[in-house]
Amino acid sequence: MARDRAVQLHRETIDEAKEMLTRCDSEMVELYPQVSELMLTKQWFLTAGVAWVVKLVHQSPELEKVVADLVSCVNVVKVNEGIKQGFQAAKGSARSFEEVSGYDEGSKVALDVAIKAFDDFHISVLGKVADLVDKPLSAIKQRSELPIVKEDYEA
Repeated sequence: MARDRAVQLHRETIDEAKEMLTRCDSEMVELYPQVSELMLTKQWFLTAGVAWVVKLVHQSPELEKVVADLVSCVNVVKVNEGIKQGFQAAKGSARSFEEVSGYDEGSKVALDVAIKAFDDFHISVLGKVADLVDKPLSAIKQRSELPIVKEDYEA
C-alpha cells in the first residue's frame, strides 16, 4: 500500500511538472512576438532611430538660430579685433579705435549672450519624438520616413 501511495505521488508530481511545462510553452509562444518586437525596436533605434533624431535636431529652427547668432557675434568680435590692431598699427587721424567706422563696442557682450543662448537652447521637436514612446514601432518607422516639415517644429 505504501508503495502504491509513493507511485501515486510520483505520478502526481510528473503530471504537475507536465502542466507547468505546458503553461511555460504557451507563455513562451505568447511572449515570443513581444521579444522579437523588442529586438527589432532596439535594432531600429540604434540605427535608423538615432539618425532620424539627429536629423530632426540638425534641421531644427532652434539650432539654426543659435548657431547663426553665434557665428554673427563671432564675426563682429573678430572685426573689432581687426579694427583695434589696424588702428594701433596705423595711428591715423582717429583719436581711438572706438571712432573707426564699423567698430561695435557691445560685440563682446553680444557674443557672451550668444554663447549662453547656444548652451541653453532647447529643441522643441524632441518632445514630439518622446510622444512616440507609446506608439508601435511600425508607426514610428512610418513617421521617420516622412519628410520633415515646419509643423514638426511647432508646439
